[in-house]
Amino acid sequence: MSEHDGNQVTAPPTATPESGMEDQEPGTGFGVSAITRRWRREDLLKRGGLALRGIGLLFSLLAFIIMASNKHGDWMDFDKYEEYRYLLGIAILSTLYTGIQTLRHVHELSTGKSMLQPRTSALVDFVGDQVFIFHFVISRLVWLLRKILG
Repeated sequence: MSEHDGNQVTAPPTATPESGMEDQEPGTGFGVSAITRRWRREDLLKRGGLALRGIGLLFSLLAFIIMASNKHGDWMDFDKYEEYRYLLGIAILSTLYTGIQTLRHVHELSTGKSMLQPRTSALVDFVGDQVFIFHFVISRLVWLLRKILG
């Protein structure tokens, strides 16, 4: 056969180093890095949620302790006022709720298993937080009305 014959089979061209394929490390393609970034972000959100619940527990526990130990005597004895008892009750409930939520988050992070289904967990978080915020706002409103009305 001659070179000018159209029946000659040639080998396919090989990839050249200029194509950039040799510069990539194995396992760091677009899909893998996106997945690891997502895992890191989800882990950060879980740990951040636990940290915020812990701070909330600390502050609600401090509020409860401060209000429960507020004993000055005479007219400054806040046990005589219904509004104070309401605030103390809200402080107790917020401490219990935040403590339970914090323990649930710690359990989920330590075992890797959720106590509730994800949808139920999100619903419990939402409803519980809304009830807590409602009582918090109402307790502050009661305190404000007490200050205004004397």
